[in-house]
Amino acid sequence: MKTFLFATAALTTCVTAGLPSNAVSATPQPAQKATAQTEAAIPYRPAEVMALADKVAAYQLANLAGGAIPANASADTPHKTGWVQGALFVGLTEMAKHSSNPIYKQTILARGQANKWQLGPTPYHADDHVIGQSYLWASQNGAGPEAIAPLKQRFDTILAFPPEVGLKHREYSDPRGVDCDERWCWVDALFMAPPAWFELSRVTGDPRYADYAKKEFLATTDYLYDPQERLYFRDSRFFDRRGPNGEKVFWSRGDGWAFAGLARMIPLLPEGDPVRGRMQTVFKEMAGKLKTIQKPDGYWSPSLLSDPTKSLPESSGTAFFTYGFAWGIKAGLLDAREYEPTLRKGWTALVRAVHPDGKFGWVQPVSDRPENVSYDDTQFYGVGAFLLAATAVADLDLKPGKDLTVQSAPVPVQAVLNVQDGGTLINNVLSGGVFHLRKDYTVPESHFIHDGLLAFEGIGWESDLAAYRMYLDERLAIDIFGKKTPGPILHTIGHGVDNYHAMAPWGMDIFKVGDTVGIGGVGVLRNNRATQLGKSAITAKVIENGPAAAIIEVGNTGFDGAASRLTTRLEIRKGSALTHVSAKGEGGQSPLLTGFVKHPGVTLLRGEADASGWAYIASWGVQSLADDALGLVVFYRPEAIDGGVRDDGNSVFVTFRDPQSVRYAFGTAWSQDQQGVKTLDAFRTWLDARRAELKK
Repeated sequence: MKTFLFATAALTTCVTAGLPSNAVSATPQPAQKATAQTEAAIPYRPAEVMALADKVAAYQLANLAGGAIPANASADTPHKTGWVQGALFVGLTEMAKHSSNPIYKQTILARGQANKWQLGPTPYHADDHVIGQSYLWASQNGAGPEAIAPLKQRFDTILAFPPEVGLKHREYSDPRGVDCDERWCWVDALFMAPPAWFELSRVTGDPRYADYAKKEFLATTDYLYDPQERLYFRDSRFFDRRGPNGEKVFWSRGDGWAFAGLARMIPLLPEGDPVRGRMQTVFKEMAGKLKTIQKPDGYWSPSLLSDPTKSLPESSGTAFFTYGFAWGIKAGLLDAREYEPTLRKGWTALVRAVHPDGKFGWVQPVSDRPENVSYDDTQFYGVGAFLLAATAVADLDLKPGKDLTVQSAPVPVQAVLNVQDGGTLINNVLSGGVFHLRKDYTVPESHFIHDGLLAFEGIGWESDLAAYRMYLDERLAIDIFGKKTPGPILHTIGHGVDNYHAMAPWGMDIFKVGDTVGIGGVGVLRNNRATQLGKSAITAKVIENGPAAAIIEVGNTGFDGAASRLTTRLEIRKGSALTHVSAKGEGGQSPLLTGFVKHPGVTLLRGEADASGWAYIASWGVQSLADDALGLVVFYRPEAIDGGVRDDGNSVFVTFRDPQSVRYAFGTAWSQDQQGVKTLDAFRTWLDARRAELKK
């Protein structure tokens, strides 16, 4: 085991965080370049598994003691009695049971004492009960009866005044609120609350707590469990929702909460109890389904029934499932020969999600549905899930074996439309909400530039070579994100906690749009100048989201007279930096155009049509916001334009003859991206290669 030394210099920070003073001794080493664990590094024997669990826990405790909040965290993440940290403490109780290291017990006791053993502030809400699970452990391990006195008082009040609401769930944006959350009307609640109710019944000998939990568990399961799919809906809002291929939407972490919750509830009920029997039936049904939909890389998809070839890894749901499988095998509910391969693949995936410094990645940020996620995403509850999985795997004492997973790279091509829900407008900036990926969206008339409603202010699309965004406001210009790495990045940026105008390992926003169409945006010719489309009603859709292509569609009405309408479709493909555009406009009073901003000091290039039929306008020079070379190009067909190439001093552009049949392509080459274009001559060669690409 690790040796933890006292670090008195940070004592004040630890006390403030509700942690023992020696928690800071777990400070991680400086961040190393993140690399996946190798096959040889997959631990199975108890000592090896617990050593990795110690490493992950040490990283998290050090950050917790220092007050560090993960990126893309929810506003309630810092709450010391809330569910985000409460789920971590459930994992820490298992570490305290399995490890001789005193830090885990000390941390649990210190947090409880700092909280004065109080639960979260909302009396009936299951999320505010989960911290009580660690208090119950503390009461049996040194803290005494006082650790559960507030918990007992809270639950006694609920028994005296039981909630009478139904289980139908409203949208979180509903001004009336979500009254059903006085009961367990969302699947996460099955992890948060009932284990505490059952354990309190066991500790006190009072059957009323267990009776209440059994009644509410059955009500929730009867309402949310789909016996055909053998999975839980997150809540009633998802009964009729469908994914891009018509599949039902079952959220990985949501079903993970349920599967892990069952593993924690079943041992607390006596053999022969009919509700225990129902729980075991549901648990085994879920296990059978989960076994069949595990991805080849060992993870489960964020949306469980989605196409596994298009889904990213996600570790929080995977950790809860892995915990459940390990517990189920140990308890004898699951046949080891049948389910151990599933367990091993899940555990291998989790090990690969651990960064060299102990950070646990691929954790989907706070949400209520499937979302995008990256290797660098981590959250407290994800670590709690990992610690549960690790301790359960250690209990099995598995023999080392070969890697059963098939590793695959993250899908590099994606379209991203990320909208903030539930935020508060402060100083004209929306914050405090949760960003949700949308398939389609109608931009409200109240939206204004820089209000924070949309991640990176619009809709984005990217390949492994290039990334672009269109502002979904009166600008409707197209901007460039320079990419230094091939992996997907758009889903991770622009949530108000990062600065994508500063250089990051993946790259940065490298383009200044100004009052132009940017690069390849559709504009309008007004007074012989290229102008942005202007104020309009805007809709946006994600038509296709990888793995080979990303396609979006943006609609505008009223930008050039009340009758004006424009539909623009943009597509990018794997292995290409080009965006292909087709647009149809009608009812407008002015010609449609496209082009790019003319930055000072650049070299302008023109290519007449060759055998492919494509001509181009391009520029090269120091015109990136990183103060280095950037090349821009727009490809067009000469017969489709009117008046030739134009230059109004601010933009270089072409105007289209027929607004109902607009076709062109645009692209970029940045001196720091993976395309290797660093000189004007190399850019000329690149232009020829892109035109050949269009010909194909």
